[in-house]
Amino acid sequence: MSPAAGASTELSSAMSSASAEAAGAKSAFMPAVRRLDSSEPGFDAKLSAVLAWEDSQDAAIERAVADIVADVRARGDAAVLEYTRRFDRVQVSDPAALELPQAALQAALDGLPAAQRQALEAAADRVRTYHTHQRAQSWSYVEADGTRLGQKIGPIERVGLYVPGGKAAYPSSVLMNALPAKVAGVPQLIMVCPTPDGVRNPMVLAAAAIAGVDRVFTIGGAQAVAALALHREPLVVCPVLGLAAGVGQHGISVAPEREGGASAGLAIGPGATIHGCLYVVLLFLCEWHSLRGVARTILA
Repeated sequence: MSPAAGASTELSSAMSSASAEAAGAKSAFMPAVRRLDSSEPGFDAKLSAVLAWEDSQDAAIERAVADIVADVRARGDAAVLEYTRRFDRVQVSDPAALELPQAALQAALDGLPAAQRQALEAAADRVRTYHTHQRAQSWSYVEADGTRLGQKIGPIERVGLYVPGGKAAYPSSVLMNALPAKVAGVPQLIMVCPTPDGVRNPMVLAAAAIAGVDRVFTIGGAQAVAALALHREPLVVCPVLGLAAGVGQHGISVAPEREGGASAGLAIGPGATIHGCLYVVLLFLCEWHSLRGVARTILA
């Protein structure tokens, strides 16, 4: 086995172990997995019923998200705190208590078993190297009449990262969202990640330390995305952002659109990640033409 393959296998094993640990405290809240066998009678009808149920939930989810976003817009931190108590069962009354200090991230990294730390660091090196090769450069030229034309590429000032954590731990989401932004030169990265029942996953926090995430808030759901996207007081939980990136379930994906902000990300699934943060020109044009909703960029 090659060193790269070994590191990849080790990372997968380490992440699975960490996910299992965090999931143990929340197993009571996880729904049972329903299996359908295509060889059984009535399979087509059962599958259609499941798919129809999922389709019927879209409108309900969008209405719920719209209500949450509107509430966060109207009440700011008070709404974020209320939803955190309600959905994550974390009793907190001070917005400042939602932010984790850098010392907590470093402590999580220092406390990892050597194999898990090495696996995370190996993965981070590979992600960083890939996106370093991908980085675009500014260019310009001068025409015969003296007109200078070109493309100016630069980082967004501040980027928010949504890292899922309601049912499992995803340190890979931290690395694959934060490191491309760092390579692009984004000055400040703000990460949100839910911690149901106050359970913090050490692998996720360690990944944030390795990736150089600047601020971490223990909030999740549509209310966290709304907190990242809002551009006004009284919300002080998360500062104003230029871009929200990350993966999540449908309610998470809908929230940036409901807020009218810009996002770059995917619905949660295999390989879901953002592959860069150099979209200043695109976002500027969308704003210039009053097409903020169009600024939602889906990357494969």
